Amino acid sequence: MKLRIKIFCLTPEICALIQKVLTKYDYEYKCVNTINEFLKKSEEEIIDECENSADIVILDQELDKEFKLKLIKRFEKIEFICLPSLDESDTIEEKPVNVRQISEPFKLSEFEEVLLNIIKNKSETDVKK
Repeated sequence: MKLRIKIFCLTPEICALIQKVLTKYDYEYKCVNTINEFLKKSEEEIIDECENSADIVILDQELDKEFKLKLIKRFEKIEFICLPSLDESDTIEEKPVNVRQISEPFKLSEFEEVLLNIIKNKSETDVKK
């Protein structure tokens, strides 16, 4: 199974680091990494796009908290990885089971470990079906 990963990251350098990890594996991914890509589409268009093209969504700290919550609440079957934020108000309270929060400071090794755990769990779940 080829996993589809959608990355919402407004910092091109962070997106490049994430892509560096993803290229080691056989994952299909797309990074939405400019504000222009967000401005061209409505929130609903972006949300609908996730529904049809993502198994895992990576959310950057710079995204609007309400937008992140809307995505998470809409998609219980998609796994989310939230990148770290120094702003404590940005952390998601009462995290659903499909949300993993990476700690501050951002470490690629921690990100990769979380990603591989999600993939392992998804594989085990698929086998049980």
